[in-house]
Amino acid sequence: MDLAQLLQWNLSFFFLIFARWGGMIMLAPVFGARGVPVLVKLGLVVSITAVMYPLLLGTQVEIPQETLPYVGVLIKELLFGLVIGFVISLVTSVIQGAGQLIAFQMGFLMGNFLDPVNGTQSPVIANFQMILTTMLLLAFNAHHIMIAAMAKSYTFVPIVASGITLGADFCISLILQVFSMSIQIALPVFGALVLADVGVGLLSRTVPQLNIMSVIFPVKIIFGFILLFLSMLLFGETVNQLFRTNMVWLYELFRGWGP
Repeated sequence: MDLAQLLQWNLSFFFLIFARWGGMIMLAPVFGARGVPVLVKLGLVVSITAVMYPLLLGTQVEIPQETLPYVGVLIKELLFGLVIGFVISLVTSVIQGAGQLIAFQMGFLMGNFLDPVNGTQSPVIANFQMILTTMLLLAFNAHHIMIAAMAKSYTFVPIVASGITLGADFCISLILQVFSMSIQIALPVFGALVLADVGVGLLSRTVPQLNIMSVIFPVKIIFGFILLFLSMLLFGETVNQLFRTNMVWLYELFRGWGP
């Protein structure tokens, strides 16, 4: 192998590592937030790729020499990273779903604001919980764990892997767990507000002269904020346990991909 071929092989190998990490950074929480500048994300991917390059250089990798097979492998590595980043981002999807359920019951669902994390419109309660979740993930050093888990992916799915063995039942169960956990997190506040609706309804039957529409919305808002304040005492532990469960999902995904 002459110098030109050696340089071409190393550059091709570098870009394959870059593609997988770039896909993960695009979707993973904290890293993929809309508030993070693109140049910062690009610099982070290049820096991590430069660190991973000598660590993976000793592995036996057969990089295609033709252009079309190499582009196919590059796209596959990018898709690997995107799927990994999507699975990691489910930790914020659960919190956002719980916030939307609470906002719906409090009557704030129509008052959407720009989510600075995802760059989408979401209720104010979901926005608050998303920002708090991102801060807690940084406080837990979750971004370090994400990088370590991503580096571990090369043990299960090496570069230029021959194929993927993963059934659709895993994806379906993952979606069901996300919905289930969102409901579980929102259930204390959501259920208490439903009881408040029932109480105000009974009060209106007892006192027919009472204008229920002028009572129910202030009661639900005040009661909802009190419950949210009390739930903040356990919110940090909830996010911590949720992130641990998310890492279990990720390693299940790796084992499903592995040979």
